[in-house]
Amino acid sequence: MQQQNETEKEKEWKWPLGIFLFYMTFVVATLAFVLFTFTQKTDLVVEKYYEATITYQDHIDKASRALNLEQPLKVEASGRNVSVVFPGNMAADELSGTIVLYRPSGSGMDMKLPVQPDASGIQALSFDDKAGGLWKVKVEWRHQELDYFAESSVFIQ
Repeated sequence: MQQQNETEKEKEWKWPLGIFLFYMTFVVATLAFVLFTFTQKTDLVVEKYYEATITYQDHIDKASRALNLEQPLKVEASGRNVSVVFPGNMAADELSGTIVLYRPSGSGMDMKLPVQPDASGIQALSFDDKAGGLWKVKVEWRHQELDYFAESSVFIQ
């Protein structure tokens, strides 16, 4: 009888210890997860997100204007070179704007270039010094007081 009482006391003692260990494990795991989430790097597509949403209708107008052109903007990739071909009815010397090379996997590789096509309306971009993979080419240009926007994805070997 006395041996049975000692066995019951041992079992009773293990329950509080088990509950304590369970809750401590939960607390440690939760804290580790919170610490992990705070150390992750987050890249935003646009740094000033709120300001960009206010002017988004202008962006939509530029994109629809570019889609309605008789000859749309073309982005052609061959090997590690990309050609941005502007519409033939737009004189190359009347074009201005920016070309953004956007890398979805890391904003540290993004580049912004001025629109500077040659006389035939083609701007050549070299990706020799850039990492291969998926790139988005965003072209925002101005011709005869009208703004246009076009975006295209290219895969660089």
